[in-house]
Amino acid sequence: MCQPSPPPNPPAVRRLLRVLIACALQLGCTAMLSAQNRPDPNLASATWRGQQVVAGELLVQFQPGTPAAQQQARHTALGCQRLGAVSASLARVALPAGSDLDTFIARYQATADVSFAQPNVLHRPVVALPAVVPGAVPADPKWSSQWNLSKVRAPEAWAIYTGDPAAVVAVIDSGVDTTHPDLDGHYAWGLDTYAGDNDPTDSYGHGTHCCGIAAAETDNGVGVAGAAWAGRFASYRCGNSSFPTSALVAAIDDAVARGALVLSMSWGSNYNDPAIRTSLQAARDAGCVLVAAAGNDGVATKFYPAAHDFVIAVAASTSSDSRASFSNYGSWVDVAAPGQTIYSTYKDGGYTTMNGTSMACPLVAGAADLLYARLGGTRNPSSALLVRAALESSAVDVGTWVAHGRIDMAAALNALVPPLAPEISALAPAGVEAFHGATLAITGSGMSAVSAVSAGGVPALAFSAADEQNLLVTLPDAPALGPGTLTLTGPGGTSDSAAITWIETAPPRLDIPTDIPGAASAHWSFGGGSQQSWALLIALDDSTLPWNGWDILQHFVMLSSGSLDGRGLGSLPIWVPASAVGVVFHSQVVTFHGGFTGASGVSTTTITP
Repeated sequence: MCQPSPPPNPPAVRRLLRVLIACALQLGCTAMLSAQNRPDPNLASATWRGQQVVAGELLVQFQPGTPAAQQQARHTALGCQRLGAVSASLARVALPAGSDLDTFIARYQATADVSFAQPNVLHRPVVALPAVVPGAVPADPKWSSQWNLSKVRAPEAWAIYTGDPAAVVAVIDSGVDTTHPDLDGHYAWGLDTYAGDNDPTDSYGHGTHCCGIAAAETDNGVGVAGAAWAGRFASYRCGNSSFPTSALVAAIDDAVARGALVLSMSWGSNYNDPAIRTSLQAARDAGCVLVAAAGNDGVATKFYPAAHDFVIAVAASTSSDSRASFSNYGSWVDVAAPGQTIYSTYKDGGYTTMNGTSMACPLVAGAADLLYARLGGTRNPSSALLVRAALESSAVDVGTWVAHGRIDMAAALNALVPPLAPEISALAPAGVEAFHGATLAITGSGMSAVSAVSAGGVPALAFSAADEQNLLVTLPDAPALGPGTLTLTGPGGTSDSAAITWIETAPPRLDIPTDIPGAASAHWSFGGGSQQSWALLIALDDSTLPWNGWDILQHFVMLSSGSLDGRGLGSLPIWVPASAVGVVFHSQVVTFHGGFTGASGVSTTTITP
């Protein structure tokens, strides 16, 4: 909603340090030099399970008393180079180029003389951010006009982190000037859901202004800076001076489908629109951070969609941290951000100043995009909640007119607590049946932030976390009987893997849809013992007869038979004629191997119109 309108190091100091170091070396007193006067080694970093570590290195802890020669023999056997001793039994080791850390950890730990092996983790000092730190002031010539970004300590935040081009904030508004020289390089994608085409060109100007606040090209020597610095934006044109529900819902759904992390919504009304609410709930469930303007009526009345408790409602503040006179307010408004005389990009390649909660909203959205990227940019509800919590918990108190305060980007980055990388401690059961649909219970840590699960390289059919320690997974068909690998993927691409064992499906199982439309095709899928023979039984009633400990369809016709594959799996395609609509039939698969070996349960299917 809008209303028009690093510390210096002088040469003399460096020369003095060189002289002092040279003297110390000549006197044989290098051991007396303090650590802060020695140059830091050049350590390339990598990410391992969400942690920053020294690339290509391990620390190996040998059992106490392991002779040095035996330690060296172990390094040599694994093709690694000992870089030095941290202690008598803890060695710093360089791995062969391109090696996988987890592979070499396992190789070291598989030997009896090693207690443990681990990456050389880079730990951060536990210090509070001071009130003023050297900021990363961008080389944008109109930066001096952007008091709003200075107020929320954007330069101090950028000194910590400058975002990621893969992190996209969707600005759902009046579109954007796609050829604007300060925006075109950060334009990720666009859509006109109002006119129904792929050209979101902004003839109104409002959307272009919001896009610039959130994610203008920063430090490019042109125009202004955007809060997300390296982050990009997607633009949706939903109209000009007003946006219909249909266009807004289409934009929200498309932004979620294309992978936007944050939705910026500088619009609304006093109507709690059910269609928009439903779309936004789906966006929340997909892991999007939702940010909306609180409105410009200067009242405490709720304004939607900002007033939804799953949306961050943004009020407008002034340069003195008071409420802008036009801004809505109240306990339902979550945070404030500068919204008065805000300078940003405008249509036709221009720049202008505008007022409104519309201008405050994209600043918060751009900040959210920066924080989301800091977590690794993998979209999931857990990360979205962490971003919101960091923005709200670190906000500067400005009074009771807003629930949490005015945002502080630097404080929010420091308050951001990355979700735990997944770590598996146990799996149950020990053997997993080969036929799809088997369930596996996983215990460990970081389960609530798991974003993907695969078994044997194939995505799981479904998974859900009960809490931080427990995950339930529904598995696909086994690629082969015997050993396999289950992999959990978490924030920022972190992962953990564990060995699983695929076993034969016993008793046999059958899978067929409960409803099949007439004049359509379907499949019976079934599983049993490896290389066993099978027969598919069909009946029009579900009465069964006990036989050899199994309940077998009593009035069956054997439809087909064959052999299961090496995994114990099989399938049979069927075609249902239109004339069969209304028929209800029952299916069962039985298996043989030198005699009867088992039977599945009975499945019931209805042929629908």
